[in-house]
Amino acid sequence: MADAFVLMEVSREGLATITLNNPDQHNAFNPDLVADLNDRLEDLRANGDTVRGVIIRAEGKVFSGLADFDWLPHLAHYTDDETEEDAEAIAEVLSRVRELPQPVIAVVEGPAAGYGLGLVAACDVVVATEAARFVFSEVRHGFIPALAMPYVIEAIGIKAARHYLLSALPFDAAEAHRLGLVDVVVKDDTELEGRLSNYVDHIFAAAPGALAATKALMDEVTGLPIDDELIDEIVAAHTRNREGGEAAQGIEAFLEKKDPDWRR
Repeated sequence: MADAFVLMEVSREGLATITLNNPDQHNAFNPDLVADLNDRLEDLRANGDTVRGVIIRAEGKVFSGLADFDWLPHLAHYTDDETEEDAEAIAEVLSRVRELPQPVIAVVEGPAAGYGLGLVAACDVVVATEAARFVFSEVRHGFIPALAMPYVIEAIGIKAARHYLLSALPFDAAEAHRLGLVDVVVKDDTELEGRLSNYVDHIFAAAPGALAATKALMDEVTGLPIDDELIDEIVAAHTRNREGGEAAQGIEAFLEKKDPDWRR
């Protein structure tokens, strides 16, 4: 679909690539882009058995800007119900990215701000070029970065979040890496594609069920005290995994020095 705000391709091997596709408005979130994103993410969630990994990137020089200026005049006249519906849809995008069973890699090759920056923070792995720039500029315009805040705080910590969300200071890829928002900074397209290929190879070498369960368990245990209740939960998770087919096949494949089914 040439006029789609979000494109998605899935390779034969099961790698899905989602592309934000509104470069004329810097891929900023608007109701159409958000609706397309939610549809694509729901497709991925429903096809966890055939899609093994997800890459999110953007068309054009900007990953995602603060505002779509074609949509902004309509925002000023939203009713309370429309405002709430809009926020719920954006929150659903971020939540769905976070809850996908597949590992999700964001590729940031230019500026990222607004809800798009929340999208980056919600991904499992972030690869950025040296051209990437980041800013939480909402407070300058009378907004609060509420929808992205939980993901941002988790990514960079509360102290750094206070610094950058309250000051609205821009920062570069090197600082984003230091903060933990970005996992890898690359110099050029060749290094970028090499890093992506390496990540994808490792994702496809792992059992998809084990990856999905690991993602879910990390969310369940994060921030909890290591007490008897938590230990009971992780023992139960371990037991469920050991009783499943992937673990049995993994042991057999290791002992017989052959590849398990998910690597074939």
